[in-house]
Amino acid sequence: DPKNPIFHLNLANFLIGIGNLNGAESSTRKAIELKPDFVNAYINLGNILLKLGKLKEAEIYTRKAITINPKISNSYLNLGAILRDIGKLKEAEVYTRKAIELKPDDSNAYVNLGNILKDQDNLKEAEIYTRKGIELKPNFMESYINLGNILRDLGKSESSLDCYLKVIEINPQNKKIYQSASYLLGKANTSEIKKSKLEKILTILIERKDIDHKELFNGFNYLYKDKISKYIRDLEKDCFIINSISEDKLFIEALKKIIFRDTNLELLLTKLRKNICTYRVENFEKVNAFDLNFTIALAEQCFLNEFVYEFSLDEENSVKEIIKRCIDGGIDEMNLAIIACYFPLNKFINEIPLLNEFKSENLNFNELLKLQIMEPNIEIELSRNIKKIGSINDLVSKKVKSQYESNPYPRWRYCNFSESQKISFIQIINYEISPNSISLDSSDKKLKVLIAGCGTGYQILNASKYNNAEIIAIDLSLSSLSYAQRKIQEFGIRNVELIQMDILEISLLNINFDIIECGGVLHHMKEPLEGLKALLGVLKDDGFLKLGLYSELARKDVIIAREYIARNKIKSKNNDIRDFRKKIFSDEIGDLKSLKRSPDFFSLSECRDLCFHAQEHRFTINQLKEFLNSNNLEFLGFLINNTVKAIYKNEFPEDISLTNLYNWSKFEEKYTNTFQGMYQFWVSKK
Repeated sequence: DPKNPIFHLNLANFLIGIGNLNGAESSTRKAIELKPDFVNAYINLGNILLKLGKLKEAEIYTRKAITINPKISNSYLNLGAILRDIGKLKEAEVYTRKAIELKPDDSNAYVNLGNILKDQDNLKEAEIYTRKGIELKPNFMESYINLGNILRDLGKSESSLDCYLKVIEINPQNKKIYQSASYLLGKANTSEIKKSKLEKILTILIERKDIDHKELFNGFNYLYKDKISKYIRDLEKDCFIINSISEDKLFIEALKKIIFRDTNLELLLTKLRKNICTYRVENFEKVNAFDLNFTIALAEQCFLNEFVYEFSLDEENSVKEIIKRCIDGGIDEMNLAIIACYFPLNKFINEIPLLNEFKSENLNFNELLKLQIMEPNIEIELSRNIKKIGSINDLVSKKVKSQYESNPYPRWRYCNFSESQKISFIQIINYEISPNSISLDSSDKKLKVLIAGCGTGYQILNASKYNNAEIIAIDLSLSSLSYAQRKIQEFGIRNVELIQMDILEISLLNINFDIIECGGVLHHMKEPLEGLKALLGVLKDDGFLKLGLYSELARKDVIIAREYIARNKIKSKNNDIRDFRKKIFSDEIGDLKSLKRSPDFFSLSECRDLCFHAQEHRFTINQLKEFLNSNNLEFLGFLINNTVKAIYKNEFPEDISLTNLYNWSKFEEKYTNTFQGMYQFWVSKK
């Protein structure tokens, strides 16, 4: 009966089940129109509006449900979830505890309370309530995911991994768990995890294409550390050990997906590459499938690191001989794979005409062709349609643009993007600045987001998690933007527009933004303050700005390297960078440990950005404070790991929100490597 409110409520529930939230909202509103005191309809509508990201309305209707009937636990539970998303964590905790009081056996309420307590950095109590939720509902996946996240933040790495493995056991189709597990491996001290469990999770994760594989490297490196040392010793004894590695599926998959950022691994792969190349020149017999697939994987690794490994003149001559054979018609998978370990294959399209027509039955080899020929060609095509606004006139901007055109920066393959995992920007900011938090009632509005200096698009995919957002991403480099456009299309993202332009001309967009992200960009401008003022000119008064700036104290080894480069007039050409890295590895310039450990030291473009950049400014926290105060900006918090937060809290317990920059200055003087990546932080206009 269309006049019966229950009919419309049931229809709404059916529409929720098939994913039609807008239709469900209309049907629920009709139920309320027919019965203005229909409490279940108000609860339903609040829940639907929460899923739609209309948080302010969701709060209003859920509070109405409580007014009509204050004895229904679900109303309090939903209101707690809404308030958490808005950033009102204390109030969210109060209402969720009320839900538990009304229904003490509701596992969802305990899990939700655990999440809210985690957001407030009350991890020990969060663990207690989440375990209570599991006790009430032992196979509830979300409970194990949340408990794993809490245990991860408590530093209980193996227990956290056990939770994630439990979820995979319950439902291996849950994509979120693989992202949580990879994030754990990126942050954890993997030596605290049993190697059997580490190998198990790495074997699962390495096969996937919906995670950020660089998070796996520390775990992979720890697992293989002893093996790698043995392989290097064997090579020094002239033992040709390729067979031992070529049959190791985990190692092969890691080669294809993770840039290996370790000196021993680089030494091993450089020697192996030389051995394979030399052996091929001297021997013509057919290679087995394992050796071919290893060489293909090594070629993918070399492409990812932009051929950063050094090679001798003899080696170069061997490669030239293999190239000559291909030109003369001796083209086959092994010859091409060896060439692809030294140079990108798309460089030889004209020189080796048969390469255009080459077909292989080897799927791994076809993947190599896609990586080194097809994808770069797609980027060239896409570059012709990238929008350009304004002009790049600033001399430093021109130099920076030129630097980034030689290689798309930074190069990456896969990430943890999911169209279905959008959340409110308030929740994202609060997670990143925790234990500080912000509260805003307008979080259900259409967001205008600017990524100022988007590079190859990885940052865009992270920003795509903002619910209800339209994103404009700008960069100086057409090469990087084309790479970003290819990745955006690959992921089917439709709410992003890419533009080649200078930050200094951002006002030409005639748009005011709710969120601006600008990480690792301002410190490469001639005048960082001018860049900041340009961005603030297009930031709404109630908007938020995320910045990344270099630390003077944390880059002491980089400063020594840059001074050496300037003093010796070393160019930023590929061979010069290779020679420079060789000097760093041999300690010829000094014992610059942090450089050799830096993740940015193991690809050409990242090493160029780290040590050879055309322009670099660095800051102390006191300068940062002046930088923000002079522009009337409020500091909201650093993006920093929980281990550092715990040490800081112990030293400055009175700074509950972790936002006292005077204290942070003292802290960094004591722990100089704290901000080795960058100062990354959120600010807002005062």
